[in-house]
Amino acid sequence: MQNSKSRSLLFTTITVVYAMLILFPVFWMWSYAFKSEADMFARPTVWLFTPTLEHFDYMIENGFHHYLINSLIVSAASTVLVVIIGTPAAYAFARYRSMKLRDDLFLFVLATRMAPPVCLVIPYYLLYSKFDLLDTYLGLIIVYLTFNLSFYVWVLSSFCRDLPLELEEAARTEGYSRIGAFVKVLLPLLRSGITATAVLCFIFAWNEFMYAFLLGGQTVKTLPVGIPSLITTQGVRWGEMAIIGMVGTIPVMIVVFFLQKHIVRGLTMGAVKG
Repeated sequence: MQNSKSRSLLFTTITVVYAMLILFPVFWMWSYAFKSEADMFARPTVWLFTPTLEHFDYMIENGFHHYLINSLIVSAASTVLVVIIGTPAAYAFARYRSMKLRDDLFLFVLATRMAPPVCLVIPYYLLYSKFDLLDTYLGLIIVYLTFNLSFYVWVLSSFCRDLPLELEEAARTEGYSRIGAFVKVLLPLLRSGITATAVLCFIFAWNEFMYAFLLGGQTVKTLPVGIPSLITTQGVRWGEMAIIGMVGTIPVMIVVFFLQKHIVRGLTMGAVKG
């Protein structure tokens, strides 16, 4: 009994220390968003200060809130398209193992993810210049769709492979077509896997910098691309950078909070499958 309480206390202590290590940088960054420059660089460090909104006023006056809207549009749209296109593709790769060139096609899908962005951004730039896709929502959505689709198909196909074939056969005997069996019977079972993988794709697109920096522009500038513009000849605007970090964190936290049940279940299923 005593050993059990000791282990519980040790586990709680480790968890609290670990949480503090993770959350302290976030707290420190968020505090900068509300500190005046005098409080930021005061020595010794100021822990209690009068909050100011001067950094938020600067961001709004200079249109930085459009960066947030741009990030939301391209990340959400590309993730929705990845789910729509990638789910049947993952199912096909998992089920139709006798399909000709299946392994070659799957390797090709993976290769598009393995290639570093620096190898692909120049061809993209040349193509986009020709088709007027530079600095457009469609251009960035296509890029994020391509590099997230391979990851999505790769991960979700492992979930599809573990679905019992007997379920599909039973649905077919009940009168469902192949597509009907997939939509009505198998798709609900894939909900956790789809959610977990889609959230990861959203985060990848949300944090992406290189494609957005080189293929975007003034019209479609995302949050990560907005950070370098705060390094000016007059100095680094730390408070405004902290706001971008804070605002960039909140949507991801909201998504993870509301979908955490499916995310944990999906990731746990993936871990069990190896």
